[in-house]
Amino acid sequence: MPAFQAQPGMPYWIDLATTEARKSAYFYSRILGWEIGDAGDGAAGDAANDYRVARVQGMPVAGMVEQDAMPDAWVTYFYTTDIARDSARVVELGGRVLSEPADVSLGSMALCADVAGGWFGLFQPVGDEAFVAAGEPGTPVWHEYASTSNVRAVADFYGELFNWDIVENEGYLLVMQDGAAFAGIWDASEQIPADVPSFWSSYLGVANIAETRTKIQEFGGEILRGPENSPFGLLLTAADSTGAVVTLCEVDEPVDEETLDEAESILHL
Repeated sequence: MPAFQAQPGMPYWIDLATTEARKSAYFYSRILGWEIGDAGDGAAGDAANDYRVARVQGMPVAGMVEQDAMPDAWVTYFYTTDIARDSARVVELGGRVLSEPADVSLGSMALCADVAGGWFGLFQPVGDEAFVAAGEPGTPVWHEYASTSNVRAVADFYGELFNWDIVENEGYLLVMQDGAAFAGIWDASEQIPADVPSFWSSYLGVANIAETRTKIQEFGGEILRGPENSPFGLLLTAADSTGAVVTLCEVDEPVDEETLDEAESILHL
């Protein structure tokens, strides 16, 4: 699986806060084919805080932590090279640090809330280089913020915190890096009840939405919306086996580079 060089301020990690880690691990292993390290697994877990790491072809793509302090939910984390500095910056800009930076097997993490109350995280990985798997089945393929309050205030908060280049496209705010969009922000106030806090969603790729829909129901999840067409492809929103909301997006299987090289060689004969 190809890995991409992460840049500061870009989505880097997703974490599931769950009340039943084993149940969640079973569900996602069946839905996404994840290999999930159990607590105490030296290669993939942190026994101290019951932290699990999900992998695709050996590449870490997500974490799971068992807790009972908040509703089951996915949280999007952003790459930082200085988690202490950026945690302080969150507070300066009007946000909150909900949990101080804590170490896990892959780095240091802090849970935060933005100016609209939306949860997000900061992640400083171990080492000087950071790579992320994305854009394929089993990995994040898009990151989106649904604002139920002042969307401009939210955009300004993240723009200042991460030095984002944000452009508007027909009312949808696109977050850009080197001319390519990697996240979106939109005003959801007319579609989502006002008592629902703003939130980040990280769309997870699947090869076949129809098959995934069947598996979700088979393994204890609930279909909330879709499948439906979108600019990103077919989307399906579901509650997983413990109630956390997750959005799946149909994407193409990766092309085998060796097969592609062989085909090109034949064509050039």
